[in-house]
Amino acid sequence: MTSIAEQLEKANRLSAITKQVGFALWQIQELENVSAQYFVLLAKAKKGMGQTEGENLVQKAQSKTFGSTIHEITKAGLISSTLETRFTKILAERNWLVHRSRMDNRNAIHSDKIALALISRLETMATEATDLLKEIAQLSQKFVLQHGVSEEYINEMSAQLLAQWSSTDEL
Repeated sequence: MTSIAEQLEKANRLSAITKQVGFALWQIQELENVSAQYFVLLAKAKKGMGQTEGENLVQKAQSKTFGSTIHEITKAGLISSTLETRFTKILAERNWLVHRSRMDNRNAIHSDKIALALISRLETMATEATDLLKEIAQLSQKFVLQHGVSEEYINEMSAQLLAQWSSTDEL
């Protein structure tokens, strides 16, 4: 029979693992969405097309798989070979997380060693997704600046969007 102390240890390991799984998945999903927006901005959007058409293009791009988005970005030459390699690696990690991580780490709640290795891998994944988000944001900003959008306008629109997000009752 399992003691209460052992049950608590297992519960704590499971809690730590699921928190990190959730955060890693959250960051990767954000990267998927931003990557689709980046692809639309650089490869599909046309000057003067309007917000509705732009949003439709983004929705269509976001409905594709992450792998498809990476392939399209790469095929269009929108990222360096270094970024392509990083995206390919995060895609492989994302697929592992979604499809095999639980099976590969079935004993993680029973072992500190296995749990810590899994948590470390998940932390690395989340960090890389965040770093790639920053890279895509910089590339996007560079693109819009080169196409006549002022930095002041970008900052103003960002501030308005943040204010809108923070004032909504849905949050």
